[in-house]
Amino acid sequence: MQHAHIQRNQRVGDFEPWGLPAWDFDEFHGGELPRRLAAGGNRRVAWDVSGAPPFALRLTDGRACSYVCEQGAIRIEPGVRDDAATLVEIETRAWQQYVNGFRTVAGLVLAQSIRMLRGDMETWDIWAPALASLYTGQEIFDAHQPLLDAAGAPLDLRRSFTLDDDPQAMAHFLETAGFIVVRGALAHRRQELSREVDRLRAAAVENSPFSWWADNQTTGERFPYRLMFLSEYSELIRSLMDEDATVRQLAALARRDLVPLHDRGQGALTVLKPFGAGEKIGDSIAANLGWHTDCGLGGHCIMCPSINIGIHLDAAGPQSSQLWAMGGTHGKLTHTSLNRMLADAPNAVALDTEPGDVTIHFSCTNHAGPPPAGRGPRRTLYLPFYPKETLRLLGRFESFEQIQAGYGTGKLASLQATADKLTAG
Repeated sequence: MQHAHIQRNQRVGDFEPWGLPAWDFDEFHGGELPRRLAAGGNRRVAWDVSGAPPFALRLTDGRACSYVCEQGAIRIEPGVRDDAATLVEIETRAWQQYVNGFRTVAGLVLAQSIRMLRGDMETWDIWAPALASLYTGQEIFDAHQPLLDAAGAPLDLRRSFTLDDDPQAMAHFLETAGFIVVRGALAHRRQELSREVDRLRAAAVENSPFSWWADNQTTGERFPYRLMFLSEYSELIRSLMDEDATVRQLAALARRDLVPLHDRGQGALTVLKPFGAGEKIGDSIAANLGWHTDCGLGGHCIMCPSINIGIHLDAAGPQSSQLWAMGGTHGKLTHTSLNRMLADAPNAVALDTEPGDVTIHFSCTNHAGPPPAGRGPRRTLYLPFYPKETLRLLGRFESFEQIQAGYGTGKLASLQATADKLTAG
């Protein structure tokens, strides 16, 4: 199948078609934001930045303000405070995207729309969830809030289900935890899907937007670790998303009006890890992933809640690579400092799966795909189901990843490498 060349586009996923305001920096910080703080914003977020040093924003035209939290309340001051630990310089248009929820911190960095004049990603992260909550109204994840099952008892995040279980209980678990494991749900189709994924992997071509590649520096092999938009050139995978009764049954657990996402975002995709513990994989954007969300570059307000149905073609457990999920984080804002933790992160669960098992996770659930802990390979096929509005937010083959320099070349720099380039020395 032939595709037009797709390249970098910093305007992808724009806020203006949705009727949202192109805020003036001074008017927002002098009027709108103080109003939000007085109307409950302080009560919602100040706890998370208590004791934090001030944070400052400056537009490239020189206008600036500082966010200060003292005595349990946030206030906005004009200019840059001398004691601000972080000073981010940002382009006006990028700031408007940020305020409207169409760019995140990671999205701004990867788009190279900012410069870190003071501090770094870690100091920005201290304020990031509070800022995003004030801008968009999302809640900040509080690990102290209990997760309860339908009977009001503590939720067992390690519980799994089968297709014979009560769908209401399964839907409640997914809604509460943000993920679910369904044993053997697609075991009857595992062999044909394995053959199809292997065929697609063998046909993958580097330097295109439809596969991402990395080096195994231990063995010298170069391999695709992600294949995307698979339902566009696999009739089997398209029919699975559009027609398969079991997939429809699984998608219904989300209790949302969602449609298959064939040609937006990354479409149907595979995670491929043909390497084991101890093998060194070259710098890449997603061969191994810490905690993240699928809306982590922007657009949560339109694209979520959405789900990814993961069909596990290989065993994924302590002897290989596996999916991790952080219970209760879907729809919530979290600190990226959690990337430094895995097993010790709040509500962290490693999802042990066998071939033919299915996982479902809300796209905005914090999840991770860390390096393998054993020698077994991993192949997982993910089928995305999103709100219909996503088809208007993104054009055919568009994704938020397009904001990155190098998109379409197969050479995408990591978030940390990009941030280092933008940080004042």
